[in-house]
Amino acid sequence: MSHDRSHGNYFYMRPIEYYKDREQTYLKHFFLERYLEAVAYRIGFSQKEFVYVDCFSGPWRAADEDLGDTSIRIALDRLNSVRNGLAQQKRYPTIRAVFVEKSASAFSTLQKVLKEHSGSVKTTALLGSFEDNLGNILQEVGSAFGFVFVDPTGWAGFAMENLGPILSGLRGEVMVNFMFDFINRFLNFRSSANEESMDRCFGTDKWRAIRDAPDRESALVELYVEQVRAAGKFDYASFTRILKPLHERAYFHLVYATRNAKGMEKFRDVEKKVATEQEFVRDRAQREHREAKTRQPAFDFPSQGPSGIFQEDRARQLDKAEAKIGEMLASGSIPYEVLQPRVLEIPLVWNSDLNDILVREHRAGRIAIDGLAPRGRVPKAGCLIRKS
Repeated sequence: MSHDRSHGNYFYMRPIEYYKDREQTYLKHFFLERYLEAVAYRIGFSQKEFVYVDCFSGPWRAADEDLGDTSIRIALDRLNSVRNGLAQQKRYPTIRAVFVEKSASAFSTLQKVLKEHSGSVKTTALLGSFEDNLGNILQEVGSAFGFVFVDPTGWAGFAMENLGPILSGLRGEVMVNFMFDFINRFLNFRSSANEESMDRCFGTDKWRAIRDAPDRESALVELYVEQVRAAGKFDYASFTRILKPLHERAYFHLVYATRNAKGMEKFRDVEKKVATEQEFVRDRAQREHREAKTRQPAFDFPSQGPSGIFQEDRARQLDKAEAKIGEMLASGSIPYEVLQPRVLEIPLVWNSDLNDILVREHRAGRIAIDGLAPRGRVPKAGCLIRKS
């Protein structure tokens, strides 16, 4: 469960109470805060510069006067905290944050927030749309490692043909909010303008064949993930699913792409924390909703534990992980560090799951783990995985 915790002079994101009726935004910020901290610390420890780019800074529905429940303040607070933490270890990378905002009024608020910001993180505000600022963004990032966050309000304004140059020119990683609920709502709207807009979003018209797919959601997000992977020539790409608070279906997916196997592992580490938080947040929202409908105290409705949809998703993805391992081993022996990130591309499959599967198969005599130390409990980099 989250709390409004302080760390030095900086604060973690605001608690769930600030996100009434927008719990999905809370979960998005929860993910962003934790992953941004992880990647900034990892890169800042080993490299001279790290740049965070927020491509859609507004608009905001903040419940907090200082925008403490927005991605802007969350990013600044986390990055300053990371900068201080690294300084304590005698590491002094340059950490910068770039914010893009197309609305003149929102840009004015953004400038005010950045001016009032105190800390060692250097900030830049770019007025105009993301697509109008492609060259400026690439110039701002330069040769530094960049983490680009694309968080639109729909599916327009970041066509794949425009996202591509940023991704391919980027030395770093990207996270895109794939707004499934909005896209799904308009998928069958067969006007030429709507279809062409979708074509630009996906960078292909292959989405049209998915309209009548049995599992349209999975097919759409997987297509988008592969388009992002190809556009940026990323080694690894995947996503995590954020559900509607009161319904058993997706609101959006956070699509992630990286060229670093360690990034894939960290992304899943954060997803594991978010999965637990999402269960808590959805349970809370549903209890409050029942209370409002029945006018009975929420404590009359005890928590049911992990939801059915979560358990079903986990079971399905773990089955995919086992199949993936078998498929990869069918081609011969594989180093653990090659196998690991490929399996972790499967949503809701965490490093502990991978190790559990490998150890179980090893004990059953179906695979061998060469290089496993006599007292080693789980495989690690340097081990060779092969069929027995």
